[in-house]
Amino acid sequence: MEGMRGLAGAALALLVLGNACAADDAQWYMQVDNDVAFTTDRWYTSGVRIARSHRSADAQRIEWGVAQEIYTPNLNRFNPADRPYAARLFLSGARHDYTADGHRTLEFTAGVRGPSALGRQSQELVHRLVPAPDDDWSRQLPNRLDVQAIAVQSRDLAIDGGSQPHGVLHYGAVLGTNITLVHAGFEVRAGQPFEFPALRFAATPPLAAAHGWSAFAGASGRWVPRNTLLAGSSDPTVGEVTRNPSVWRLAAGLAWANSWGAVTFTLTQDSREFKTQQAMQRFGILAVHLSFL
Repeated sequence: MEGMRGLAGAALALLVLGNACAADDAQWYMQVDNDVAFTTDRWYTSGVRIARSHRSADAQRIEWGVAQEIYTPNLNRFNPADRPYAARLFLSGARHDYTADGHRTLEFTAGVRGPSALGRQSQELVHRLVPAPDDDWSRQLPNRLDVQAIAVQSRDLAIDGGSQPHGVLHYGAVLGTNITLVHAGFEVRAGQPFEFPALRFAATPPLAAAHGWSAFAGASGRWVPRNTLLAGSSDPTVGEVTRNPSVWRLAAGLAWANSWGAVTFTLTQDSREFKTQQAMQRFGILAVHLSFL
């Protein structure tokens, strides 16, 4: 209950902040990342973002959100040299600039990593409803300030801006107290213009320029010189896992937009983030926007 009260309080703060802002074309969305799409419970196992964006200019949107991320060892297969338990909870503010050939996002987040992020409480609530292996959060990473500055540019390579298959470039950086990375990727997109979050590593509202469907497939690489979420291990006999500084990602997804809103679903696969990771990590990303909220 403590965890739910904390999340409810953060959501209420977001609601008050959003309603206090003069808004034009205000829209809410929820994004859920989870590896249940592959029937696993390990590593980056859950992420939830609730956000509100509003139009502040013809080609600009301002977004406020709250997000929680949960990281665990592989609960299905014990490995003493596995990643430690960790959770993050943060508030996010972002500005989205849309042009004829691109989408630029500047985002700032502030929150906490550790027990105060309520990862254990959130996971235990879900596991009351969905059976899962026993877990032990006693090796959870301690509380630490979690602040990030994020910038990403997505550049559309379509010649005519239409719905024919075309390429999109993504590149950007995250500079934070716990995670620092730079990334670049490429995707092939077909259908209506639509943004997917998997290769952007930043807040990405599921907004559609027109009704209809969209699909994409792509790949991204990132260099991660800093990641304190891996500063430990799941077992006291192992001091700290050894990180892989370079990680790549494959992703593919579908989206559908209509008068009631939009839905996107993406499947992703990441290469091993640390040397003793037993397999590549896979998870799904579901984002839902309801236009009447």
